[in-house]
Parts: sequence; C-alpha cells; structure tokens
Amino acid sequence: MKQDNIIRLIVIEESANEAEVILNSLRKARYPIRPRHVEDDEDLQDALTEQEWDLIIAVSQVGDFTVSQVCEMVNSAKQDIPVIALVSKLEGKIMAELLKAGSKVVIPSGNDACLQMVVGRELENLAIRRQHKHLEQLYKESQKQNKMLLETSKDAIAYIHDGMHTYANPSYLKMFNYSSVEDLEGLPIMDLLVLEDRSKFKNFMRDFMTDQKDEESQIELEGLQSNNKRFGLAMEVGHAIYEGERCLQVIMRDRTQSQDLELKLKELSRRDQLTGLFNRQYFMELLEKALAKAMETHTRSVLLYITLDNFDSIKQRVGLGGIDPVIQNISKVLKGICEGGSLARLGEDVFSFLLNDKDKEYANELAEKICKTIESTVTEVGQSVMTTCSIGIEIVFASTITSQEILSDALAACKIVMDRGGNGFEVYKAVMKSDEVGKLKPSDLTRMVETAIEENRLSLRFQPIISLRGDTQEIYEVFLRMVDAAGNQVPTGEVFDAAEKANLSVKLDKWVMKESIRILVEQQKKGHKTHFFIKLSDQAIKDADVLLSLRKLLKATQLPGERVIIELSESTAITQIKMAQAFIKQLQASECKSALEHFGTGLNSATTLKHLPVDYVKIDSSFSKGLSSNPENQQAVQNIVKTAHELGKLTIAESVEDANSLSILWSSEVAFAQGHYIQEPLDAPEYDFSEE
Repeated sequence: MKQDNIIRLIVIEESANEAEVILNSLRKARYPIRPRHVEDDEDLQDALTEQEWDLIIAVSQVGDFTVSQVCEMVNSAKQDIPVIALVSKLEGKIMAELLKAGSKVVIPSGNDACLQMVVGRELENLAIRRQHKHLEQLYKESQKQNKMLLETSKDAIAYIHDGMHTYANPSYLKMFNYSSVEDLEGLPIMDLLVLEDRSKFKNFMRDFMTDQKDEESQIELEGLQSNNKRFGLAMEVGHAIYEGERCLQVIMRDRTQSQDLELKLKELSRRDQLTGLFNRQYFMELLEKALAKAMETHTRSVLLYITLDNFDSIKQRVGLGGIDPVIQNISKVLKGICEGGSLARLGEDVFSFLLNDKDKEYANELAEKICKTIESTVTEVGQSVMTTCSIGIEIVFASTITSQEILSDALAACKIVMDRGGNGFEVYKAVMKSDEVGKLKPSDLTRMVETAIEENRLSLRFQPIISLRGDTQEIYEVFLRMVDAAGNQVPTGEVFDAAEKANLSVKLDKWVMKESIRILVEQQKKGHKTHFFIKLSDQAIKDADVLLSLRKLLKATQLPGERVIIELSESTAITQIKMAQAFIKQLQASECKSALEHFGTGLNSATTLKHLPVDYVKIDSSFSKGLSSNPENQQAVQNIVKTAHELGKLTIAESVEDANSLSILWSSEVAFAQGHYIQEPLDAPEYDFSEE
C-alpha cells in the first residue's frame, strides 16, 4: 500500500542509526514518513502530548523500557496508535504476551518485506477506524437533525419495531388524539385501527415483509383516535433505521385532505414527462437502495446502461418534432422487454434498467434480446426511422463505493461497445490503471525493464527548476519514462522496484546518464547552458563503474561537469555516510555538483548535512504539499532553509502546488522551486526561463 498522506511515525530503538535502518525499509516502499526516534518513556510521553501519531514501531525492549509499557502509555493517552513489535525470535509465549499487552502485530526484526506489508495493513486498518469514527459522528449529527425535522414536520410520522411504537412526532400524536409520546410507547399500531380493518392490515404487512420491497407501500384504512372517534387515513410504510435499530417508518395522512393529489404529485415527480419512465433523480435513489441492499445482505443487482446508436444523425434527419415519437416508441419497446425491474430514462437518448437479485448471465441474455428488438423496431414519423443500441452492464457489488461509481462503470462498458460500432453489449471489467502500483506480474515487469534499452522503450522527461531570486539559469530535473510493447506507460515506481530486484538499477542509471549528457550536448550546440539534476539509484554509490562511466562521457563530449548535478537520497546517505562522502568527492573531481533529495525526513537531517559536502538540498515534497494552509510545514521549511544557509547550501522546494505556496517559499528564502504548478514535465527541455 502506498500512502498519499504523511505518515507520522514513532520508532523505538536503541539508537538513531538502528532506527534509520527501519525507516529506510519504509522509504524503499515509498511510504512518505515523518519520523521521530524515541529511546525511553519520557521521550514517548513528550511525543504523545505533542501531536497525533499514526504508527509506533518498537523493538521488544530498550533498556528497561518494554513494548508492554509502550502499549500501556498509548492506552493511557487514549490514542488509537497501532503498535508493531519487533522481536529477534518468534516464540509463542513472547508473542502472546506482546499481543495481550496491546501490540497489533509481532514480527521478526530485519524482515523488510514483512515490515512493509504489516505497516501497509495497519495503516489501512487505522484509516478505516478513523473513517468509521468520523461516520459515527456524522450519523449522530444527522440523527439530531432528523429528530428536529420530525418534531416540526406536518406529516404524522412514527417508528414501529415489532409492531410497537418506539417514536411518534407531535403531528402523529395530534392525529390520534394523544397528549405525549409516553402514551404511545409500547402501544401496538394495531390498536390505532378499527377492528374490522386489522385483518386487512395484517395481510398488507405480511406481503410487505415477504416481498422485502425497497419502495414504500401504501394502504387505506380506518383509524381510531384515543376517544374512539373513527376517521379515514392513508398509511405509507417503509424500511428505516431509528436510533441504530432497523424498524418501519409509518407516515399517516388524513384521507379527508388532498391525499390523492399528493400521491399523484409524488408519482409525477418520479417520472419522465415524455416517456412515463422513472426519471434520473428517482432512479439514482433506487440505485442507492440497491447498493445499500448489496452491502447489508450481499444481494447483487445488475444495471443495464442503454444508449441509442447514431442518435445525433437521426435527430438531425427527423428534426425536433420527429425525435419525440422515436423516443416514445423505443420506450414502449423497452417496457415490453424489461420486466421485473426499474426502467428509467437518464438522458435524451439514454435509458437504464435495474434488476434486483439477478446475475450476469441473466443480464447478458436480456441485453442480447434488447439489442435484437431495438434493431428490428421501426418508427414512422413521416419517414421510417431505425436504430440500434449499445449496452453497458455493471454488477452492483457490496464493495462499490457510490451509486455514481456504478453508473460511471456501466457507461465505460457502454463506450467500449460504441467504439466497436454499437449494436452490442459489454460487461464492465476492472482494468489495470497505469498509476496503480503492484498490478503487473513481477516476471513480466522485469522482462520489460531488461529489454527496454534495446527495444528503445525508454525516454526522458524534463521538469524546470526555477529560481526564486531572479536567476534565469536553465535547470531541469530529469525523469525516466518507460512504455511497454503496446506503448502504454509503465509506472516509474514499478520500473525502479523491478530494476532493483533484478539487479538492473545500475544499467538504468548508465542509460539515464548517457541520454542526459547527449541532450545536454545538443543544448550546448544550440547556445543553451542547460543544467540537469539526475537522480541515481541507491546502488549507484556502491558501484565504481557508475562514476567511471560518467567521467568517460564527460571526457568524450567535452561537456563541463558543472552542467550535471547528481541527486542522492537522504535515506541512502544516512546509512552509508562514508560511501556517500567518497561518491560526492569523486563527483567534485569531475567538476560535477551534487544534491541531497528528500531532505528533512530523517531523524537527524541537520547532522547528516554537516557530513556531506553537497551543493543543493532538495526539501522533501511532503513539506511543500498544502504548504499555504499548514503552519507546521511552513515552520519546518524555515528551519531547513536556516540549516542549509548556515552550511552554505542552496535549497530547492519540490512539488509546488499553488501560488500561495510559492509566495511562502519565496518569503522563507528558498532559492529554487519546481512542481506541476510551475510546469509539468516536458518531452523536451524547452521551457522559457526568461519569463520567470
């Protein structure tokens, strides 16, 4: 699982270096972490009182400080923070003790894959718990509002559970001549009906409950007031939830009032005026109910999204006066085919049909029948009009988020049919999105990376880095892009992950350097003094051949080394300080510059920077996102800039999102900025820096 939001993380370890090993494992999985190292109970107490945390990763014991104490402190603070316990050896007794103490999970130390997976799962569970808590609050607020509306409603409304009244509003009490709710509580609804209508009401309720209808059902009866006065009433019954309990909502209306007119108006409000079918608004209500039913009982429904082919050309041919009869005739044909469900007109040439408790096979058979029938239908409007239709089919699963999502999926399937020429149907199938990590098979992805260079499926993109101090120097960050054999873009994160697992990272690094320098040479020939920031893999500083290749390229092209700025990640540098120092010094020998990216996410970023003679500090994107509305991030940026200035480093802010953030960066004395707000990555380094 990749998190878009910042993960506030506490690591309880013997030393900061040991904590960094854990953090690096999470950074490799691209978790955007904001960590804090804790060594004892006082540190943890301070952390818990400072802010809200998302996760705690703790070794079984640091000195006298144990995981059990950690869990106890978290519980005392009344915070929902999952604790992941790391143990040197998995033993049943120890695991049982840690789980009993409150740890969410116990895993072996040093197992990166296990840690990454468990962190993802616990963050997902935490998000669900927080969302549940939020929804509970919203539900309570909505209940309060509903009660206020009920109290002031002119309609007589009551809630019935097991045949007994649990609530009645003032209008209901007035209708039946009762003075208070207490007089009705526990009173069977049957007692409010005349004796001769009670059998009729029983049969009505039996049918209503047996059919499990989603729509309200209505019946006319004789009511009985507390003073035994009889009056005619119309009762409307529907399913509801009151104070967390499933029950029935009963709306009573005096038949002496304009009940028939009300019902007619209500029915008219649900109908499309031209065809008499349900309209879009009411159909969406039915779709919401179908989704709720799927969630509650796992009963699946099926949606058919039907659109007429070549409608625009037909409309142009027959004119506005001729198109209405065509729509009416198609509607009539659909009514004859679509039985046992809800048929609606969603748009001028769009119909939908909702089938409750039906499967895909039934929907396919019906869709095929609809296609054949529409194709054979002829409408006479002074000329013969014939058409076909395209149908998208969507199954209403419990996992679906919204009714609009159901409709969108059905439309997507319908468009596939339309692109094929129409007159057919298609069941919606979830497809892999290009930005979804982990969806490609590892073996396929590795093969793609391995053959990408020889098959010419790699290219570069260029994002400008602009000066906030008036400099017009041409600077870009280089991004690698890879496509598969069909030309579909492969997510960059997956490319690097696969390359690392297949030991192909250095091969990609060399290709990026070679292509970057080739383009820099072309830029120089055009009179541009262009500079490229080039990000290399974590393996680059360990492989002497990377720097050797860079030196050879610079020598062969006579390109000044200062045009190349090599980026190292802070997480890599922290754990391999000596290697990073040696790597940077060799870059300096070739007159190349260096940058430390993702800066500010380490436990001791300022200390790390003192040991690394880099030229630039790239402030981690997590600080720039939402900067204009986040005082904490604004302060963090100011602290980073202050540290960098004291050490003679230039600062660059990544992922700038808006003008307000840009203004804050300028006032914070950040030297450079980049991000989609300024310019998305370009296919060629052709940004006009003079405009800045």
